[in-house]
Amino acid sequence: MLKVLTIKVLLFFSAVFSLHSQGTFIHKEDSLKKLLRSIPLLENDFERLEVNYIFRNYFHQVLKDPESFHYPFDSLTVVSRLRDPQGNFRIITWYIPLDGGNFEYYGFFQSFDPRRDDYQVYELTDRGSAIGNIMFETLGHENWYGAYYLELIHRRHRRNDYYVLLGWRGDNPLTRKRIIEPLRLMGQGRPSFGSPVFRFENNRHRRVIFEYSARVSMSMRYEPHIVDQSRRSQDVIIFDRMAPPHNYLRGQFQFYVPETNIFDGFRFEDGKWIFVPDIDARNPNRRPPPRPVPPN
Repeated sequence: MLKVLTIKVLLFFSAVFSLHSQGTFIHKEDSLKKLLRSIPLLENDFERLEVNYIFRNYFHQVLKDPESFHYPFDSLTVVSRLRDPQGNFRIITWYIPLDGGNFEYYGFFQSFDPRRDDYQVYELTDRGSAIGNIMFETLGHENWYGAYYLELIHRRHRRNDYYVLLGWRGDNPLTRKRIIEPLRLMGQGRPSFGSPVFRFENNRHRRVIFEYSARVSMSMRYEPHIVDQSRRSQDVIIFDRMAPPHNYLRGQFQFYVPETNIFDGFRFEDGKWIFVPDIDARNPNRRPPPRPVPPN
């Protein structure tokens, strides 16, 4: 019965895509939206991944059109679409929940250089499970550390652009991760993930990853706070401090939970992100960041 259902779903969407292949972006977005909505209704991983395969390929075909760069795709609400405020690129990510509390991650990176009238689209391929020292590696679109990105931060220093992505990743049923991922644009608009821009621990991190219990959520956001006894607030990446309830559980991340009203962060200075411990998020000008429920 399930096999018959899958075949019907695939045939239906093949017909829809054929009908809309020459249509407007509104029509194409509608086809993509219908396909996304069908995935949670499917009963097993094989069916979900099969339908996602069609979605991904069709989305790729749509994004190959340079005009798609300016189209918002707002109705694809479960797909993250983060745009560079300077208009140079857009990064698109989504995930497929699987049985057993596991996930798979997918994405595209669109770049546009108006001076050269050069448009490129790159598919992001998750290789996170095959990468060893993930916090110390520079990665590309073909060996991406898959994540669902929630926020894009842009800063400038000495005419150079610095980008950071704030993301979420679930690897297994026991733990979740929050990720601070530096992003750079290379030749032909290719994305490069990871850069030694952190003043944190041994200063070798090319990305920062916090792992914690899947039973809780960890807040992480970019907003103004007063740090380092300064009288003026400045924008910082602020997040819950995660720790186990007992010292003997250190390193066993399935037991890490937020410490009550204790926040750390990173502030941007001279092209580097400087770690700032013990940010007072309780000052009267700011409220502590809420703990949103992460994707599941």
